Amino acid sequence: MVYLAFIFALALACLAGMEFVSLMTLETRNRQLKRRVDELERENARITENLRSAEALLEQQHEVDEEAWPEVIDDDSMSW
Repeated sequence: MVYLAFIFALALACLAGMEFVSLMTLETRNRQLKRRVDELERENARITENLRSAEALLEQQHEVDEEAWPEVIDDDSMSW
């Protein structure tokens, strides 16, 4: 009976050890994923800023193009 109790205690200790290792593995993975999410959020913010800059440049270019068309049309009509 003592051996049975000893084996049962040893089995519970092994189970607790496996649970501990599993928990530490999950905690490590959780930290890695949080770091990755932070990295992706920073990259998203950078890309969003680049997009806003590109949109502003495109809008400026569009305004310049709109202002240039009347001059092009006037220049073409004068050369005839």
